[in-house]
Amino acid sequence: MPKEAVEPPVLVIVAHPDDEVIGCGAMLAWHRHQGHAVTVIHVTDGGRGDPEGKFGDIRERRCQEGREALRRLGVEDVRSLGIADGTVPENLDEVSTRLRDLFGEIQPRAIYSFFFTEAHRDHRAVSRSVVEASDVLVADCRVLLFGVNQVVCGGSMFDVTELMAQKQHALAAFESQLYYNDFALKILHRDHAATVNVEDSAVQHAELFADLRPGELAQVCGDAEKLYRYLLRDAQP
Repeated sequence: MPKEAVEPPVLVIVAHPDDEVIGCGAMLAWHRHQGHAVTVIHVTDGGRGDPEGKFGDIRERRCQEGREALRRLGVEDVRSLGIADGTVPENLDEVSTRLRDLFGEIQPRAIYSFFFTEAHRDHRAVSRSVVEASDVLVADCRVLLFGVNQVVCGGSMFDVTELMAQKQHALAAFESQLYYNDFALKILHRDHAATVNVEDSAVQHAELFADLRPGELAQVCGDAEKLYRYLLRDAQP
């Protein structure tokens, strides 16, 4: 799909510092190359990101890493809602209210966030909050939903081949998280695998999104959650 059709202002809503770079880092770099206004919201403090206690104040460390990674993509407007890591479902009403306020402030024409079948409970709760706050969005806002730990089934794919080096440079900023899991390499391969049916050999990497409008979110969310719980035998939100 043509990237030029995704208009600013751009608002990105994720649970933890690193989610946005994994899911849509190349597109964020592209937006900034176009001079588009981009705001990134980290809903949680990332406080569970250091299970072995290797990095001291992990909340501050992840904040710094997140800001540095986004700086490498050209993004400077980075905000945190400060919700405790792992507790977004328990704070769903607060998050939804604060997102509604942000939607009114920024008036985004494009939103990037999680698809509804993510394996992490915080990710799924953030996607639900986007749905609950979406009544204040303009009807033609593009809501581009990505997967971090689950692959989105179909949607719009954007060629990001020329932006992958910048995305990888941004992912390298997450030293505390890469200590536990070399997701930078995995994401490089995942974005390459997204192009498996693309016959143009110049297209080597792509980011994939469910491409929805605000009025479609509630229906798709309900359907996706039913499918998720059925396939994973998971009765919990």
